[in-house]
Amino acid sequence: MKRPLSKRLRSNAFPLALIVLTISWYPSYHTPAQEGGTETTPGQFFTIDEPISFDRVEELKASTQPLVDRFNKPGQGDRGRPTLVFHIKSGDNRPGQTSYGVAYELSELIARKLSGAKMTVAYVSEPLSGYAVLVALACDEIVMGPDATLGPILPEGERPRNAVKEYVRDLARLKGREPELFLGMLEPNADLRLVRVDDRSIHHVFSDNLAEFKKTHVVVSDEPAWQGARAGVLTAEESRRQGLAKMIAENRSQIANAYHLASKAAVDDPTIGDDVKPLWIRIDGRVDSTKEAYLRRRIIQASQEGLNLLIFQINSEGGEESAADNVADLIDGVKNMKTVAYIDDRALGMSCLIPLACDEIVFRLDSKLGNLQHTIPSSGNPRLLDQDQIKLFADKAARLARNNHHPEAVARMMVDPTAELVQAKDNQTGAVMFILASEMDLQPGRYTVLDRIRDRQGERLLTLDDKDALAYGMTQNIVKDDGEFKAIFNLKNKSIRVDTPTWVDTIVTTLNTTWMRTLLLFIGMLMLILEIKVPGVGLPAIISALSFLLFFWSSYMNKTADELEIILFVVGLVCLGLELFVFPGVGVFGMSGVLLILVSVVMASHTFVWPTQDSEYRQMGGTLLQITLVLLGVMAGAVIIGRYFPSIPLFNRMVLKPEPYTPDEVDADPTAKPAATGDAHYHYLIGETGRTTTVLRPSGKARIGDQLIDVTADGFFIERDTLVEVVDVQGSRVIVKRV
Repeated sequence: MKRPLSKRLRSNAFPLALIVLTISWYPSYHTPAQEGGTETTPGQFFTIDEPISFDRVEELKASTQPLVDRFNKPGQGDRGRPTLVFHIKSGDNRPGQTSYGVAYELSELIARKLSGAKMTVAYVSEPLSGYAVLVALACDEIVMGPDATLGPILPEGERPRNAVKEYVRDLARLKGREPELFLGMLEPNADLRLVRVDDRSIHHVFSDNLAEFKKTHVVVSDEPAWQGARAGVLTAEESRRQGLAKMIAENRSQIANAYHLASKAAVDDPTIGDDVKPLWIRIDGRVDSTKEAYLRRRIIQASQEGLNLLIFQINSEGGEESAADNVADLIDGVKNMKTVAYIDDRALGMSCLIPLACDEIVFRLDSKLGNLQHTIPSSGNPRLLDQDQIKLFADKAARLARNNHHPEAVARMMVDPTAELVQAKDNQTGAVMFILASEMDLQPGRYTVLDRIRDRQGERLLTLDDKDALAYGMTQNIVKDDGEFKAIFNLKNKSIRVDTPTWVDTIVTTLNTTWMRTLLLFIGMLMLILEIKVPGVGLPAIISALSFLLFFWSSYMNKTADELEIILFVVGLVCLGLELFVFPGVGVFGMSGVLLILVSVVMASHTFVWPTQDSEYRQMGGTLLQITLVLLGVMAGAVIIGRYFPSIPLFNRMVLKPEPYTPDEVDADPTAKPAATGDAHYHYLIGETGRTTTVLRPSGKARIGDQLIDVTADGFFIERDTLVEVVDVQGSRVIVKRV
C-alpha cells in the first residue's frame, strides 16, 4: 500500500536537501548565470562598406539567399528562420557616394527577395547619408550606434526625381512606416512636422497636409521634425525616440545578444554561398620570428589562391613578444577569408593572442587558453612581463577580442591578474554579459550583478579550459578530435591541405639563429679580407659570397630584410672595390663601403629601422654586440691568417708565388716585402721598370730592382713575367702599367 504524499515528502526531505546543497555548492565558474528562457536564433552579419558597388550586391545575393534557404524548412515557422543583420559602414572612402542604381538593387534584395528570413536588421554604426540610406530603410528594423546619424537620402547638389519619390513612398508602405518621414529625408527643404496626438503616438506630416490630418486626429503638439540637427538628418537618439530605430548599440555583440544570435554570427563569413576552400595551418611550439615570416607567406599565398577559410591548429606554450604580437595583427587584418583557431592542446603565454585574432575559436577537449604572464625569447628561458607590458598586452588582447567579437572582459582578464570579472545584466537592453567590475562601477545603476567570477583557487581567472571557454562565451564548440572539428565546418568530405613548415622553413629557422648569423658574418668578412690579401678570384671569394648570400637570403625569407638591405650591401661592396682597385688611397670610398655594409647587416637583423620600444632597444643592443664580436674576431683572424696562411701545406698553393730570376734567389722569401717608413717610401720608384712575378688582377707582386713589391695594375689584368713601369705611388700602393 502506498503511503500518503505528505509522509513520502517528509521521509525524502533529507536527500532532497542534500541534492539542493550539492547543486548550490558546485563551482560557479562552470555554470555562470544565464538569462532564462533564451534560445539561440540562427543568423549572420554582413558588412556593407560605402560606396556600395554592383559586385558587392552580387556577393550579397550569392551569400544571403542560400543562407535563408538552408534554414527555411517547412513546418518550422519563424523559429528556424534566420535573422540577417546588415552592418552599413560609411567609412572614409567617399561616404555618401553610392549610386541610386546600386542602392535600388540592394534595397529590393533586402525588402522583397529575402522574405524567407525571420527578420532583416540594419546596423548603422556611423553617420550615413546619400542613397545608401535606402538600404537601411529597406530592413525590417534599424539599430544605430551612439554617434550614428541617418539622412539625408538625396546627395548634395541633386534634385529629387519623381521615380525616386515613388520608390521611397512604396518602400515606406512596404515596411509599415510613414511615407512622409522617408520623403522628408529625401526632400530636407520641405516643411516636415513632428506631430503628437492624444493617444501618445508620433506622426510625421508635411505642413501642407497638416490641416487635413487634424480632421481625423486630436493633435497635442506640433513642432519641426528636424530639431537639433541638419534638415533631413536624424540622430540615433531622435531615431529611437521617433520609433525609427529599434535600439542603440555600441557593437555587434550587443546586437547579437538582443536578437539572441550566436556570437560567431557577428563575424562576416565569406564561406556562405560559396564553395569552401580551406587551408589548414599547424602552429606548433614556440612562436618566433621564423614562424611569423612563414605565416605571413602562407596567408598572402592563400589570398592569392582565392581560399576563403584559414584554420590555425595551435599547440603552443608561448613565444617571442614581437613575433606573437605581429602574427596576431597579421591574422586580425585578414580580409575576405574566415579565420578559425583550433586549440589542439594549449595556446598559452604570448600565443593566446593568436586565437583572439581569429573570427572563431574551437577547443579540443581539455585544451587551455590564456595565462599571458611571460614571453619566451630565443634563449628559451621564460621572462615575466613587467607592469607596463601587462597593461600593453591587456589592451591588445581586449582590442583583438573586440575586433573579432569575443568577450572583451574575459580576454583582458587572461592578461591582467588584477582585473575582476563579473557577470551582469544590462538594465537598459536586458542582455546578460561579462564585464569588468571597474567598467561596471563607471555606470552605477545600469548593471545588476549576477555572479562574480573566480577560478578554482579563488584567484583571478587567468587560464581558460574548454569548459570555462564555453561558459564565458569564448567558444561555442568543443570537439573530441579532428573529425568532429571538420563536421562543424562541413569539411568531412573535403580534401584539405595541411601546411607545416617545410625543409626550406627549417633551413631558414636554423640560419636565423644567433650563432648561425654570427658565424655567417664572421666567415663572410674574413674570407673577403683573405681574397683581397691573396690576388685572384679564388676559394675565399666563393666562400665569402656564399656566406653573405645565405645571410641575406635567410633574412629575406624571415622578412627582416628586403630589397633595400640587399642594395645597400651591394653598393658597399662596389665602394670597397673602387677604393682597392680604382682609387686606392682616397679613403672616401673605403669608409663609405664599410659603413654601408655594416648598416645593411644591422637593418637585416630586425624588422624595425630605429628602435622605439624597450624590446626593440634590447634587440638593437644585441645586434650591435654581435657585430662588434664579429669584427673583433675578423681582425684577429686576419692577423693569424696573414702570419701563418702561406706556410700551411694545404693552403699555400692558393698564394700566387713569384717566379725566381736566378738560382741565387731561389731561397728568397717569395712573400717578403720591404718595410715601409711612410707614404713617400716608394716615391723614388716612379719611372723605374721591373717585371711581374705574379698575375696582376689588378693586384699582385713585381720585382723592381732587387725589391719584391706589392703593386696594382693601371688596368684590370697583366700577365706574369711582363715588363712594367711604375707610374704613380698613392700611399702604400704602387701603381704600374705595362711597358
